[in-house]
Amino acid sequence: ISACLVGSEMCIRDRSWAGHKELYSGKHKTTGMNVQVACTIYGKLAWISDPVSGSRHDNYCLGESDVLRTLDPQNWIGDKGYIGNEMITPFRKPAGREFLDWQTEFNTEINKIRWMIEQVISHFKNWTIMHTDYRRPLNTFTTTISAVIGLHFYRTV
Repeated sequence: ISACLVGSEMCIRDRSWAGHKELYSGKHKTTGMNVQVACTIYGKLAWISDPVSGSRHDNYCLGESDVLRTLDPQNWIGDKGYIGNEMITPFRKPAGREFLDWQTEFNTEINKIRWMIEQVISHFKNWTIMHTDYRRPLNTFTTTISAVIGLHFYRTV
């Protein structure tokens, strides 16, 4: 296993953005942008994608990022949003039945590894601009997020 990957929503709340349906996330019930975050299995932030509209699924955002184009996804761990990408992911609960014992154990072991990426995202979102509502013009969001990503990598080197 070489890396863990997960998508994270950056919230944007401003009345002037209400007309931007492409930013609305039905899952989070708010407008926002989606970024993909990868870390090593030792918890070191390795990569953050450019923001993609919040209405898009993690799987779509992963494809847009091209991060797996040159890498072997079989060595990566992701959450259930990445099923179908040849990554190691937890099992989905089958309709109408419970997990088999080995599936429950497998999901538990995968989630013990995946908590690392959740910690990395938590540390990244300690930046105030990442966990509060973004109120600047929409066209500045990508530049602002890119600057914060650069500062975060600079700080952790």
